[in-house]
Parts: sequence; C-alpha cells; structure tokens
Amino acid sequence: MARMIGQKLADRVGQSVVIDNRPGAGGNIAADLVAKATPDGYTILMIASSHPIQGLLKKNLPYDPIRDFSGVAQLVKYRSVLVIHPSVAAGSVRELLTLAKSRPGQLNFVSAGPGTGSHLAGELFKLMANVNIVHVPYKGTAQAMTDLMGGRVQLMFPPMVPVLPHLQSGRLRALAVTSKNRSRIMPELPSVAEAGIPDYEFSAWYGIVAPPRLARGIVGKLHAEIARVVQTAEVKERLSAQDMDVADATPEQFDEARKAEVAKWAKIVKQIGLQLD
Repeated sequence: MARMIGQKLADRVGQSVVIDNRPGAGGNIAADLVAKATPDGYTILMIASSHPIQGLLKKNLPYDPIRDFSGVAQLVKYRSVLVIHPSVAAGSVRELLTLAKSRPGQLNFVSAGPGTGSHLAGELFKLMANVNIVHVPYKGTAQAMTDLMGGRVQLMFPPMVPVLPHLQSGRLRALAVTSKNRSRIMPELPSVAEAGIPDYEFSAWYGIVAPPRLARGIVGKLHAEIARVVQTAEVKERLSAQDMDVADATPEQFDEARKAEVAKWAKIVKQIGLQLD
C-alpha cells in the first residue's frame, strides 16, 4: 500500500517519496519517530486502524495516538478473514468453536504483533464466542503466516490481501470474513456473524498521518494530492482486486474517525482485560 501510493505521489509532486520501514512493537517504533519529527510535511506515517487505540493497550506509550498526530488522509477500508491450517478439523466457524471448547487453551491464534488488527480481531472473537484460544504474537504478518502455513499455529485473522494466494493454493483454509458484508473476492465465504457469532464485526482501515501542529495548508495539499492518487483508475482497480474500498474523508473527518476508534474499543479492551505492558 505504501509503495503503491508513494510512487504515484512522487510523480504528482515531483519529489522522491522514500518508504522507510520501521517494524516492531506493533508499529509503535515508527509512530514515535513521526510523532517527534519536524512538522514540515516531509515526514508522514501510514497507520492501521489499530494505531489510535495503542494508548488503551500500553501504559507507557511515548506518544499520544490522537493528540500527537495530524490526520492527513484515510486511504482505504478493508475486511479480514478467519483462516486455519488444513490440519485443523473444522470446516466452519461453528465446528471451530466446538473444537475450541472441547480443547480449551490448546488452539493458538497468531497475529502480526500485540495490539495489531489481527490480534484485536482474534480477541474480539474469543470474547464474543467465550472460547479459550491462546494468542501468539509475531513481529509482522510475514513471519506469522510462515508459521501458520507450517502448522505450528492453528488460526489467524489476517487481511485478505496477503493470505489470498495461500487460500488459492490450498495451504490455508478460510472459514469466514470478519466484516458485516461478504467479500467481493470470495463471496462464497460467510461473515463470522452469519457463521456462528451473531453481531461479530471487525473491519479495518489504512490511513496517513503527520506530526502534530503541521500547518493546515500543508495538510490540505498533502490530502488533495494523496486523494487524487487513490482516485486514479489504476489505483482503484488494484485496490478493488485486493478487496479494499476507497475511503473518502476529509482530514477533519479522519481525525474524528480516529477518536471514534478509541471510544469503540475502550469498553472492549477493559472487558477483555487486555494490557500489553
């Protein structure tokens, strides 16, 4: 996503856009760097929908996920998918729940890291289904997927994009999508709510933020250029092929959406008793 947007943005503004990967700590290493960067518009951060709620999960976060960032653009919204290793004896969500309840604490779900979307989707699943499935955090999706395909863990809630080739090859099996609506790519898959956990819904997004106190004129220019990139026919086609929907929101609306994520998850995090440090 970052490379696709970055390349097109560079073409539009006539300057190089360097993608600087800073993995680790569920994205918090990268976020801390940007929160403290000079607010001149030259350092921006791509975030996932798990970013705003990091303050609910970690006591000593070195930045405030809302106050220390200026919303620039909400890029896309997307759904995740519940996938299992083929060795798991479950052909549906209901069968998985039956298996989990018969073997409490023996099944594992893997995530891209503590507090990431794949973690939160799994915790919400456990809470609403009242099952004991152990969370195993990794440092990123790629490593987690490797162990999932190797059968060292049993299930995961990744975005559709990175897992699709493995579903098509049969190395993994999909049971349901986490969104309220079905996927365009795999319409045969039910939603988790349809398949056994009524009212379950987990959807996510990607967006771009900048350091705090960035001049509104610069925010506006960045937003306008990024929005034009996302609305190009080529990008929209690639996003649609990856089961993503373009999010059309102003910087102010994106700021409000980030605050809404905190309000939504505060009660759930407290109910789960989830604390990452």
